[in-house]
Amino acid sequence: QACRLLQEMIEIPLEGFLLTPVQKICKYPLQLNELLKYTPVTHPDHVHIQGALDAMKKIATLINERKRKMESIEKLAYWQTTVEDWQGPDLLEDSSELIYAGEMNKVNSAGWSQERNFFLFDHQLVYCKKDLLKKNGYSYKGRIDLDDCEIMDLEDGKDTQYNVTVKNAWKIHEVSREKWYLLVARSSAEKEKWMKAFTNERKRVKEDQENNFVPLYWKRMVLNKIKTSQEKQRSGGQMNYQKEFVRGIPSHATLPRSYSKKVQKKKGWFGFGNKKTK
Repeated sequence: QACRLLQEMIEIPLEGFLLTPVQKICKYPLQLNELLKYTPVTHPDHVHIQGALDAMKKIATLINERKRKMESIEKLAYWQTTVEDWQGPDLLEDSSELIYAGEMNKVNSAGWSQERNFFLFDHQLVYCKKDLLKKNGYSYKGRIDLDDCEIMDLEDGKDTQYNVTVKNAWKIHEVSREKWYLLVARSSAEKEKWMKAFTNERKRVKEDQENNFVPLYWKRMVLNKIKTSQEKQRSGGQMNYQKEFVRGIPSHATLPRSYSKKVQKKKGWFGFGNKKTK
């Protein structure tokens, strides 16, 4: 208080000058950047300040990416509860974020084309049938394990296995189950987006493995939270299930993967079946 009066500082309580560790960490890149600006290149500390700045930028990005992942898995867990006839392991057992989504045609072994909605998550591709009677409603039809598959582009559109010729198509071979999938996009531009999305999925999986972004115990905690909420809802509780998970959750990442890029907020994550999602 004496120092504040002596320096003629504004009247701020002691708590106002204190920062939590995470807040402080995120401010370090700004402070180091200013320090670097006023440090001559010839100064022996210049190289060390540059190294510290690069390291703190990476740490700040990782902190925000971990936070974004944590928020994303709650949204995925909620979305799964809206899909009818879900089969197999929970989505969170392997995945933690939605990478891309859109409508495509899936050609079965008999040569018949089926319109399906595909959702590309890390580690798996889930496909559903849209419920025409329910807004944003889907019924589960299957999934493809992307950790155990090969993707082959059909540039000429001909496929002898299915005995068809289609444009904007590619095949996915799920090796362990020896199962093939023939997928057809609506346009060449849409096919290119899907190809980039598959490449992006492998890149994100590698980053997650290197940085351990979402520990499995945290996913299980979210799943238990959802199951508890569902039981309370079925027993006649007044809990608003959707609001419980949506409240306070941003609709997009807090920071981009690249520290230098700016990302605008997006709206409507929970309706990601309506529009194509990147």
